[in-house]
Amino acid sequence: MPDHMIEDVQKLLSVEGDIDRQETAEWLEALEEVIRFHGRERAKFLIRQLMGTGYAKGLRLPLFPNTPYINTIPAEQQPRYPGDRQIERRIKSIIRWNAMAMVT
Repeated sequence: MPDHMIEDVQKLLSVEGDIDRQETAEWLEALEEVIRFHGRERAKFLIRQLMGTGYAKGLRLPLFPNTPYINTIPAEQQPRYPGDRQIERRIKSIIRWNAMAMVT
């Protein structure tokens, strides 16, 4: 797991205001046991079920828009942009101006 993802998880786990740390520890231990004995897919399934039930009961859970995508090509090895950015910006501006003119 990349360092930035580990930091994000640590931030989530250090939530202030936990009114029952023992219960939280039990839930986390149960999740670890599911992963250990039944695998990650089963754990994902259970978490999706919990989230679905939470939404159905009116809970508004935080959105985590991150994906597991990691760019495997270092920036210095990426090829040069194939187009002409200045011409493309000019074309985009003309298209937007034309759309605005058509609307008005």
